[in-house]
Amino acid sequence: MKTDNNQVLRWILPKPINEEEIDHCTLNYTLQKVLIRRGINLNNELEHYLTPTQLPNPEDHFNDLEKTSQRIIEACSRKEKIAICGDYDADGITSTVLLIELLSQLGAKAEPFIPSRQDEGYGLNINMINRIHDKQIKLIITVDNGISSIDAIKKSSDLGIDLIITDHHKIPDIKLNIFSLIHPDRTPINSPYKYLAGVGIAYLLAKNICNKLNYDINKTSADVFFSIGTVADMAPIKGANRKWLKECLPKINSTKNKGVISIMKKLSIDKESITTEDIGYKIAPLINAVGRIGDPKLIIDLLTNESTKCIDKLIKECLSMHRERKRLTTLIEQEALKIAQIQYNENRKFLVLSKRKWHPGIIGIVAARIVDKFNLPTAILAIANDGNFRGSIRSNNRLKVNKALDECKDLLIAHGGHSAAAGFSIKEDNINELSENLNKIAKREFRNIDLNKSIKPDAYICLADINYDFYRQLCLIGPFGIMNPSPIFWTRKCKIIDIYYLNGGHIKMTLDDGSSSIIAVKWNETTKLKKNDLIDIAFYIEMNRWKKSNRIQLNIVDMKIHKKIVELKLHNRFYKCQLTDKKEILITNTKGESISSNFSKNTENMDNNESDFAKKILSFAEIALGKAA
Repeated sequence: MKTDNNQVLRWILPKPINEEEIDHCTLNYTLQKVLIRRGINLNNELEHYLTPTQLPNPEDHFNDLEKTSQRIIEACSRKEKIAICGDYDADGITSTVLLIELLSQLGAKAEPFIPSRQDEGYGLNINMINRIHDKQIKLIITVDNGISSIDAIKKSSDLGIDLIITDHHKIPDIKLNIFSLIHPDRTPINSPYKYLAGVGIAYLLAKNICNKLNYDINKTSADVFFSIGTVADMAPIKGANRKWLKECLPKINSTKNKGVISIMKKLSIDKESITTEDIGYKIAPLINAVGRIGDPKLIIDLLTNESTKCIDKLIKECLSMHRERKRLTTLIEQEALKIAQIQYNENRKFLVLSKRKWHPGIIGIVAARIVDKFNLPTAILAIANDGNFRGSIRSNNRLKVNKALDECKDLLIAHGGHSAAAGFSIKEDNINELSENLNKIAKREFRNIDLNKSIKPDAYICLADINYDFYRQLCLIGPFGIMNPSPIFWTRKCKIIDIYYLNGGHIKMTLDDGSSSIIAVKWNETTKLKKNDLIDIAFYIEMNRWKKSNRIQLNIVDMKIHKKIVELKLHNRFYKCQLTDKKEILITNTKGESISSNFSKNTENMDNNESDFAKKILSFAEIALGKAA
């Protein structure tokens, strides 16, 4: 079976595991294999992995944290005005609200300042500094931005404003004339705080202030905002992020924040068990939608308001924007796909798509969807209110797009971002040259890289082994996200017992692998299947919560028509593997030579090296044929 654009979706199966590495612990045998393949030493690291230990004192890892905390505490005690300068995405919004809520409770007059995406673009700017100065505010705290706002930094210094920057984006190679900087790149090499997003830094700062004042941070919604912002920004689930998410996610169901409660209710999220998927696919897109096409103050008001009447009005406005964002996204995606297909057919390796009328707040979403479709880095551009074009880039994880933009900086007005996602502004006359340069860079970088889509299943599992206890233990090795993805399992020879084609191009099936049956869904699937077809599937295991009933189901990542013979590639050589009628494994090479799992038949004419290789290839065949996890 093939995916869009005839790119074969290869399954790169895991290597066999030495049974001596399996621990005699209570964790499920298959999940132990998942962790071993992810580099977890079960003997020394399992307990810490399942229940992360206490984090080190953050003041030992952030040189300016003690000074920063004291300045903010003094401002609160004097009831100073404090400007919290955030960003219009979910990370920036949650960071802003987190500090607004806490500092207001501590006595400060904290006020949010968010730039206009259309008029001002990303980050702290001179207009914001002037507005802050006009309000006689003498302390600014940035969250999720500020580190590259050189002109605004100079302006704040000239006006005698104390500027505290908390950010996680790249630090420029110039001296910053600011009061203090809290940034994960300034921590020791192996610091657990290295992976914090903008909201993670705000949360760390809030916790430090509360510790100094002996103030209970649970009187705020900081745990909730940390969880939402961290997942929304796709921060790695490692170190402090992993520990805090394990602690904070379960607290969302008991939040007193009326705005968050209204969001969960309107999005039909089960309050009893919030997952990272609930945040990533439901809550975060709603928050982002407002910042993308509207005034982010709307979502800030929703998350800080105590009036039920106001909450009802605000959530309706937010949901209306969310629906409009979806409508615009669909329209732009349809147009972008047509342009992308032309460039793909021309063998371009970096897709650059632009149209004046596209909404600049939507282009990042569409860029990500084009990457999913063509597996190529993609830049999408639209005209902004200042007459220049804004571009949003997403990578296929084979190219560092921020480095690519650095090579093209002479064509750009401004640029920034990460290896996987970046943004820039450019004059319209320079777009064609930028497109050519990015394409040359991609061709250079992809010269020896296989661009075919692939997935890497973590372990084989029989359907009979998927039950509520297994799902409970699966959740123990979460939460899942970047650098700790939800495991992909696979199963062979599943018979389709029932099949339903749903609206929107989705499929719902009942599958049976001979050991048990289960419900499975496949989203956005055009393949025509029918009852009694046999398929091999790769999938996530999830809980379908609907109308107060919980049911385990499979979310299929990919599927193939089942074949008795499996082709195995090892050391750049191909072998055919199959199970005989006697349930023995038979492996045949390209010369027609065979060995079987009845090993005594094979070893008579083999030397030691040949015998070792035969054992090795049989262990790989066991996995490929589903005889081992």
